[in-house]
Amino acid sequence: MYLMYADEADQDGKKEFLIYAAVFFPSEKVLEMHNAILNLRTQYGFEDTDLLKFSTGTKPKNVSRENHAAIKNDLIALARANGCQACCYVTPFAIANGQSHVDRLKFGINTLLLKFDQFLREHGEEAGTVCFDQTTDFKQVKYFSEVFQEGMPFQGKRKKLKYVISIEQTSSGVSHLASVTDVIVGAFRFIMNEPDKDKVGSILLKELVQLMWGQTDINGTKNLRDRGLCIRLLKISHQGHQADIEALRERLRRYSINSS
Repeated sequence: MYLMYADEADQDGKKEFLIYAAVFFPSEKVLEMHNAILNLRTQYGFEDTDLLKFSTGTKPKNVSRENHAAIKNDLIALARANGCQACCYVTPFAIANGQSHVDRLKFGINTLLLKFDQFLREHGEEAGTVCFDQTTDFKQVKYFSEVFQEGMPFQGKRKKLKYVISIEQTSSGVSHLASVTDVIVGAFRFIMNEPDKDKVGSILLKELVQLMWGQTDINGTKNLRDRGLCIRLLKISHQGHQADIEALRERLRRYSINSS
């Protein structure tokens, strides 16, 4: 069984890309990870009530910048060591702005749910549970009920999720797995939306590629497209939008070279 935790980043349109990403946790590893995170929080000076998130703006006053950076690195390493896998949905705001705010969020949710269901099928037809970060931007729980009961809106029809057995929401301060997810989503956001900070972006990408869900071919090359990395829309007719996508792909390629 797997647990999926998901969160979004930069949904306000101030950056170039909207990011929605998820982490798939093997259920047999989550208690071990929970206890390891408790130890890391103590090691780096976090109080029991301190939030642990990617943004430096959320850093507790009693935690140094060095310790805040170190614990984020350790969380990514912990996820990798325990067999977690990640999936990132990304779309240019130049495209997303043509949708309502609610539809933008729903499209990201839909993509991650469909991909998680695919992941579960490909990994032995395992069952999976889902937790999205809580939002008040729309009636999220009502939408989850609709998807669970009636199926996913898909090409004008409804597509039922075969292996997902529950869809719920979570919030800050109620799960250490949510902290791991926030850090990984924040790292994706940094890579996609901070192009002028390429040195750090290259380092982060090297770490995340090892986490991202993909297929490895006979030559040992890991293909992330439409698994660990889902760039939408799939078919883009507008040349400017296509240029944005190609520029992102080229930057990711350059980061991967720089980090190798």
